[in-house]
Amino acid sequence: MKLYSYVVDHDHGLSPNPADDFCTLVHCKFNKSGRRRNIVEMAEVGDWVLGTGGENSESAGNGKIVYLMRVDETPSFLDFLKDARFFGRADHCDLGEGNTAALVSKHFYYFGRNAVDIPPQFRNSSLEKKGPGYRSDMTLQQIEKFISWIQKNKNTGVHGEPCSPINNYMQPSQTSCPSSCLKPPLLQSTPICKTKC
Repeated sequence: MKLYSYVVDHDHGLSPNPADDFCTLVHCKFNKSGRRRNIVEMAEVGDWVLGTGGENSESAGNGKIVYLMRVDETPSFLDFLKDARFFGRADHCDLGEGNTAALVSKHFYYFGRNAVDIPPQFRNSSLEKKGPGYRSDMTLQQIEKFISWIQKNKNTGVHGEPCSPINNYMQPSQTSCPSSCLKPPLLQSTPICKTKC
């Protein structure tokens, strides 16, 4: 079991997306230009992903927990787009970024603008990542201690709106959907994001 920690530089409710009893991480965390593989490509079932606040005005600030999710499924990006459970979600779209995978959780803690402080006992550990990229260097004992703390002190689910919610994605008509977009059943359309997350 690993815990991947990274900075949620802009928390719009798209990536991560805590909607419809799932928390998904699909966009924004992919390898580009030959750099090392990133969280969505590396995390396995049973791992944890922690998003902490960044200094950006669209995030919660340093020293805050924006969300924590246990990885329950790791479908390919194509399988994610075909999965009816995710039709209509803001992140159920192909932004042309070359995505290869998705992370899906049913066991998550999402705080958004109600981000909680990282407890004092974890502030000097390898829990919080600063800057770009991610870290995954916590020991199993440290991970278990942190997970135990959150399970004792917080309930799973959504505890707040995104720090900076966006409404600039749309439900397009079938004719406006690009050819790379997979069509869900009739009367349901796949959201196409107007901007990158």
